[in-house]
Amino acid sequence: MKFTLLIIDDEKNIREGLGANFEMEGYNVKLAENGQQGLEFISKGDIDLVITDLRMPGISGEEVLRKVTTETPGIPVIVLTGHGSIDSAVDAMRNGAYDFLTKPLNLDQLTMIVKRALQARELSLQHKQLEKEVEKDMAFDKMIGKSAEMQKVFEMIKKVASSKASVLITGESGVGKEVVADAIHKLSPRKDHQCIKVHCAALSETLLESELFGHEKGAFTGADNLVKGRFELAHESSIFLDEIGEINPSVQIKILRVLQEKAFERVGGQETINVDVRIIAATNRVLEEEVKKGTFREDLYYRLNVIHIHVPPLRERKDDIPLLVASFLEEFAVENGKNIKGIDSQAKSAIYNYNWPGNIRELRNCIESAVVMCSGEEIKLEDLPPTVSKSAGDQSINIPANATLDEAEKIIILQTLAANKNNKSKTADLLGIGRKTLHRKLEEYGINSDDSE
Repeated sequence: MKFTLLIIDDEKNIREGLGANFEMEGYNVKLAENGQQGLEFISKGDIDLVITDLRMPGISGEEVLRKVTTETPGIPVIVLTGHGSIDSAVDAMRNGAYDFLTKPLNLDQLTMIVKRALQARELSLQHKQLEKEVEKDMAFDKMIGKSAEMQKVFEMIKKVASSKASVLITGESGVGKEVVADAIHKLSPRKDHQCIKVHCAALSETLLESELFGHEKGAFTGADNLVKGRFELAHESSIFLDEIGEINPSVQIKILRVLQEKAFERVGGQETINVDVRIIAATNRVLEEEVKKGTFREDLYYRLNVIHIHVPPLRERKDDIPLLVASFLEEFAVENGKNIKGIDSQAKSAIYNYNWPGNIRELRNCIESAVVMCSGEEIKLEDLPPTVSKSAGDQSINIPANATLDEAEKIIILQTLAANKNNKSKTADLLGIGRKTLHRKLEEYGINSDDSE
């Protein structure tokens, strides 16, 4: 990494001499003849270290130091001062300067101080980068999936999280739309505030309006106190409106106003409340069709649908099933105090073949039920709920009575591969062998592992 140094000094000889010295040391160097010019360089970014004279006409080195430490903390500042200003230099150290040197300067000493300061800065930058990566991992800790479909969802989340744009998340019930909303919020600049959530379909029209916008004391029977609504509580944060397609037209109008004007009134009140809220909405309905029917406002739809993230159903990303099953199995085995090491091949086949209309929610419930029902160390077909176990179908493999072990192994591998439409990962997982082992076996049989024959 090539660092950039900013040298601020009103004495041309010192400024240019230091610049030439540090360019020879391999640094990028920018020169400023006064504090104002120096602050302009700093405001543009890309400055890693500042060397500034303490006493200068106009904006002093002390003011430069104060600006850097408050507005761009992390950039080390080295103060240069004359012999008569030692007290001021000590004050500068108390105010956040990395170090100070008196004039005339010892270049070797200054060079060593600069190297030490930049090493500390590099460690700090690496630490911040690591923290960002950890934050990203934590944001996605509840999102499991390696399929191409889910990778697209992950990339969308990363791209939109930092913006203020409204997001509409669509997908069938149980695909994990709320988990997507959580990840967007956790990666956003609003992450330090709680994401406020409202499940719109669970509330009646009157209750939903009061829940979203709050109400004044005496607004209706039973309104004994002023109550702040969810939009007000979500100020400077995000609000997640689940099942947005279920809300009635009168509430739709009020939500539209919040999107357009960032303002609303509490139920029964006249005071206008201004809020800064990022709206994330979700629905399992096709809102374009609801707009055509006249049940959902077109203007609200376009306001919500600035960014659209579609979460695919589980049947369209079956490559994610093994990861989800492993996660749920570990969770519920610990929760139920059971030592369950895995799932037998018949049960795995049933889980793969089932269509999962309830998506991840149904899969999670299925594994919890299987763990509870399991009496051994391996989940078997009979431990699965009947609706899932029926999907195993006829998974029998015919092996001639006079077949050798090697021939039987070949028949099992090839018939399992064919039954799974040449899906190597699924076949290897069902057989309990590694993918590399499967490829080696296919090569031994003289079969191109990329072939479907």
